Amino acid sequence: MLLAKEETVLQGMIGRLNEIGKCYGMEMIGEKRNVMRFSRQPSTVQITIDQKQPENVEYFNYLSSLITSDSRRTRGIKSRIARTKAAFNKKVLFDSKLDLILTH
Repeated sequence: MLLAKEETVLQGMIGRLNEIGKCYGMEMIGEKRNVMRFSRQPSTVQITIDQKQPENVEYFNYLSSLITSDSRRTRGIKSRIARTKAAFNKKVLFDSKLDLILTH
């Protein structure tokens, strides 16, 4: 993840990172080439990586957290609740060692 206040600074950082990576036989993975602008007014970022423009996204996962362009936490919270619910249901419903006792 790279952060910059201006597109020109970001473009320079990406160019340098790409240049150094190539010296070590590394390249940026295509599907991981996303950019996002943190702003209350949505707009696209106009930069290039190897003469290709990365996809502008409204959100992405970073270290198990959902980062959104508007910096709100709602989508991330809903995502965590859904993952927890799915994990809980999987464990409880499919655990063969679980004994249930029903009473009236």
